[in-house]
Amino acid sequence: MTINYKNDKILFWLENYSIHFGIAKALSEKYDCELYALISSSPKQKKFFYNQKLIKFKKIWFVREYVNLKNYQPNLEKLKLLENKFSIPLGKIIYGDRLFYKYNKYYSFTDKEIFSIIEQELEFYNQVLDEIKPKYVILRAPEFQDIELFYEICKAKKIHTLVLSTMKLGARWIISSKPYPTIQFTKSDDKIEIKSFDVLRKEVEQYSKLYESIFSSEGKMKVTTFQKFNALKLLFSTFNSLNINSYRDVGKTPWKIFMMVVSSSILSFYRKLYLNKNAKISLPLNHPYVYYPLHMEPDVSTLRIADFYEDQISVIKNIAQSLPIGMILLVKEHPSMRLVGWRNTNFYKQILKLPNVQLIHPSISSENLIKNSALIITIAGTTALEAAFYKKSVIVFSDINCSTLSSVFKINNLADLPIIIKNALDSKVDLVELNYFMQKVEKSTFICNVEELNALSAVLFGVGGMLNMNEISESKMKSFLEKYKSAFDILAIEHIKKIELIKQNNNNDV
Repeated sequence: MTINYKNDKILFWLENYSIHFGIAKALSEKYDCELYALISSSPKQKKFFYNQKLIKFKKIWFVREYVNLKNYQPNLEKLKLLENKFSIPLGKIIYGDRLFYKYNKYYSFTDKEIFSIIEQELEFYNQVLDEIKPKYVILRAPEFQDIELFYEICKAKKIHTLVLSTMKLGARWIISSKPYPTIQFTKSDDKIEIKSFDVLRKEVEQYSKLYESIFSSEGKMKVTTFQKFNALKLLFSTFNSLNINSYRDVGKTPWKIFMMVVSSSILSFYRKLYLNKNAKISLPLNHPYVYYPLHMEPDVSTLRIADFYEDQISVIKNIAQSLPIGMILLVKEHPSMRLVGWRNTNFYKQILKLPNVQLIHPSISSENLIKNSALIITIAGTTALEAAFYKKSVIVFSDINCSTLSSVFKINNLADLPIIIKNALDSKVDLVELNYFMQKVEKSTFICNVEELNALSAVLFGVGGMLNMNEISESKMKSFLEKYKSAFDILAIEHIKKIELIKQNNNNDV
């Protein structure tokens, strides 16, 4: 069957120096189509996107230019119509955004301001999509509300979305119609090689090693004092203005930024001292326990995937009071919380006050915690997949990539938690089933070190990975894309494969 690519319109969602710019370039070299781009970036990067000669876009739009923060009155009736027309859960999206809820250190948005931003973005996306009528939209897994709204409206208009998501399994990635898809598989009569738990375990351990090599204190995201100074200097020059008209920057002034940097450094120091003093550095190996690894915050796993289980203190309390007598709950701090200055000590104090719960130091090996546990419970973490390879059952609070395994139990009603814990404790991991799952993973995904690409890009263009608001040099971007051309070629080819599959099946959900 011959597939005609001619005149296919593809709309990219680009962010700062996101790797999707590299994907767009590699795709344009292999695919006959018209490229368009929605760009959500700092105003300092507009010059690069307008003037660059690396990719020929038919048209580009800067998302933040279409949101007016000054004296804009939201039309709630219009917003209700848009919400109903496109079936978008606006309340969930608002609460899942780190700028609108809980994590904004510089400004507290009013309801009116939030509704005006949402209304303007929805209208803008609707106009763009109606204007160019793209056949495909290529984007990363949504995290912030702007890209989440865009993704939802594309779905509602039945536009083919190609979302790049990590499998959190080695360097395996997947392109699908929705972010972080659950892998569907069946145990067929086809004979496959049944690998042992030990062999499978080595495969899944690759992801942890990869993550640590990038985000550890000695990894690629290590920030020098000189880079910190340059970042602070850039922040001052960027926000030394009274004319900020991007909701991502509202409330930021040189003085506020300086005070926030100083206070964050001091708080981080004392929070780490508190952890060192109060978190346990050894495991109670003579006592049966359930293991709950804390999620990094803010993070897509809690803000987006977790839905109504974002409050980890509440989740921990519910787990602790549902455990059978004689069993304790171990809660380990996420090592990467050091990147954001650790959590408020009040968070740790709340955990320490809970009966039958112990706070575990972030330096303790997650592997040892899994191996010696009776059960793993996580909202939507990587540990859920790792646990299966250690013959441990898992309870999750949302659909994840391995939810289809019989040893993974999902909580749909908190009232069922005690009985689900009992059932999970009595269950075993099916080795044959796990092998079929892995076979399906290998067929549905591809290998590309995207995490490393992201980290290298952030370090190169973002002042040591600290910022995403500085100017971008075209020569530096060209050099970066040429150096890692083989990786971007892989990503482009995999997107083309997905497009071919869509064309062959004429199906929205691939």
